[in-house]
Amino acid sequence: MENENQRALTPKRTKRAAIADLPENVSVFAINKPTGVKWRVQLGKRFTGGKRVTHDVSSIQAAKKWIFSDAQKLKADPGSLLDLKARAGSTVFELSSAQINEAVAAFRHLKGIGMTLTEAVDYAIKHSRPDAGVISVAEAIEKALARKKSKSKSYKDNLGRRWRRFEKWLPPAKRKAIHTVTQLDVRRFLSGCDLEPQGEGNELRNLSVLFSWAVQFHHMTVNPCKGIQTEESGEKEPPRVLTIREVKELIDLALTEIKEPIRVGKGKSGKGKMSIITVHPGDLIPWLTIGLFAGIRPDETLRLDWEDIDFERRQIDLPAKKAKGRTRRIIPMEDNLIAWLKPYRPESGKGKICVNFKWKFRAFQKAAGQKWNPWPKDSLRHSCGSYHLAKTQHAGLTSESMGHRDTNMLYRHYRDVIKEQGDIKVFWDMVPPQVNGRDSTEL
Repeated sequence: MENENQRALTPKRTKRAAIADLPENVSVFAINKPTGVKWRVQLGKRFTGGKRVTHDVSSIQAAKKWIFSDAQKLKADPGSLLDLKARAGSTVFELSSAQINEAVAAFRHLKGIGMTLTEAVDYAIKHSRPDAGVISVAEAIEKALARKKSKSKSYKDNLGRRWRRFEKWLPPAKRKAIHTVTQLDVRRFLSGCDLEPQGEGNELRNLSVLFSWAVQFHHMTVNPCKGIQTEESGEKEPPRVLTIREVKELIDLALTEIKEPIRVGKGKSGKGKMSIITVHPGDLIPWLTIGLFAGIRPDETLRLDWEDIDFERRQIDLPAKKAKGRTRRIIPMEDNLIAWLKPYRPESGKGKICVNFKWKFRAFQKAAGQKWNPWPKDSLRHSCGSYHLAKTQHAGLTSESMGHRDTNMLYRHYRDVIKEQGDIKVFWDMVPPQVNGRDSTEL
């Protein structure tokens, strides 16, 4: 063993004679250390297809073992270089050695995932340079909101708040380019929100609207919300159907004058200032009775104009642009609804059904008491559907009037809700008191 080490130290022989049959571009030589002679194995660029690699060992035997075992894992695939030459032809000779080595290394990495170099480059270009160009998340938000021209201001404000909250959560680098947002980013954001299943689903759907816009206008290739499954929420509570007593309570309150201190606007503190909001008798009667006796959704009612109400034909013509689902609906008006609406119709027959609704409704809700806070969402519409079905015993007519696609929702939520048959007649016979000295039923 000692003689072998001494022979290996002989000048001009250390790189080849130390170990027989060394692979090409591999060398072994001795180096003097304070602790004694060590051996250094050097793998050249042609061997690795990339950077030069050195490895120090304590003996010739260890060097030999490493060269013919672990070092082989660092060896470039010779077929990759031949493949590169075959594909590129003479142009390969125009590449620098560094470029060739980089290409060979790329072939080796891609071989493990079964992808060609061309496919990898195409994928990188597609995802790093969207067809319509790179835009920031903030810019995408503004453009996506601008496309929602037909949506209500409250809907757009709500979307904007949710989207900007997500933008603020993103790392600064990803805020600059919306196409860099991944499904993992969305998942982490949802997890950090710590929402109930239903809230998480709502958040996901709202984010998906933004990314769908980005995909549609070619600012990214894939909607990162696609494929994300949220936890199923528990069984929903049945819709709130108002009792006859509750309906009368709300109508009586809407026929009185209300003055309530309400915090409006936003001051420097961000809390706004207290103002006395006055609701005159009858201000909210059209909104209230259209919901109760026509079953139109609250937001749809706010978009209605008096021109949409045809008293001669006894129907409400809800245009597609004002209806949920963008489908026009014709809603027949019952006698009591006509009696409620006629006294409040402007002489011109034009104008919005509800004016300054937001603050007036807050004052109305506050005056109604804690029982109505929070307000039972869609309770007016649900009540109408239930009393209508109980009256007609015809699911098809009720479904058509309510704007349902089929009768499944009626049977799922409204059937058998009204227990007292006497309540049905009382509900549809509710008419207003005398207005301007005349019985409302004669109007």
